[in-house]
Amino acid sequence: MKSKRYKSILLDVDGTIVPIGPHTVPSKKVVRYLNKAKSKVIVSLVSGRPVSWLTDIFRLLNITNPCIVNGGSQIIDPKTQKVLWEKKIDKKSLAKILKIIQNNKLSFLVNDGGVEYRNPKILKFSRPIAIQVSYLNSGKISKYLEKFNKIPNITAHSFPSWGKNKVDIYITHEKATKRSAVEKLAALLKIDISDMIAVGDGENDVPLLIGCGLKIAMGNAAEKLKKIADYVAPSIDNHGVAHIIEKFILHPN
Repeated sequence: MKSKRYKSILLDVDGTIVPIGPHTVPSKKVVRYLNKAKSKVIVSLVSGRPVSWLTDIFRLLNITNPCIVNGGSQIIDPKTQKVLWEKKIDKKSLAKILKIIQNNKLSFLVNDGGVEYRNPKILKFSRPIAIQVSYLNSGKISKYLEKFNKIPNITAHSFPSWGKNKVDIYITHEKATKRSAVEKLAALLKIDISDMIAVGDGENDVPLLIGCGLKIAMGNAAEKLKKIADYVAPSIDNHGVAHIIEKFILHPN
């Protein structure tokens, strides 16, 4: 693999820098290496989580550069939580999504401009940027993904739920993917996407990796992600992000 000096590293959160689940934190080794990396490259997080579920991680890692949140529907300043860019779900698409949810009695969460509403009774929102359908059995995922992805102007993908042995579906505007947000972030940072390293673990990270100069999958990543990756790092249990920083940022070949 050719040696190159990259300018930015984009890190997925769950399954990449922290174990999947609520209130998890990076290992001390990963924290130490990320602090070293910040003197060499721009460090940004890319997550399906809303800002409220990232503030502790931002604080622990002292992240100051713009980050992608809500699955690619927002770019925010982690210090001020100011929204630098966002893409909303339009009203017609929202109504169709909610109809499927109600007809199938699914558990769901609506992110309205950064404020989350779990199974809300009143379905009026001013800035709906993401909808998360939660705690589905894996055998039903394909059926629901097919239903949601037939709706114009949206994209839906699955990822491991915080509920044990369950899967969630995340829905955003079709131009609010991690890929679209990475393009916007590169423009904000005034760098080329080819100068970015992207690291992830789930199938929903495929759009994050595509187009970036160096595509890295964690050792615990989905096979689909590993197939498009330039490099497969050690797993999260083996401090894979620290290994990546050592190999490609601190001491590139």
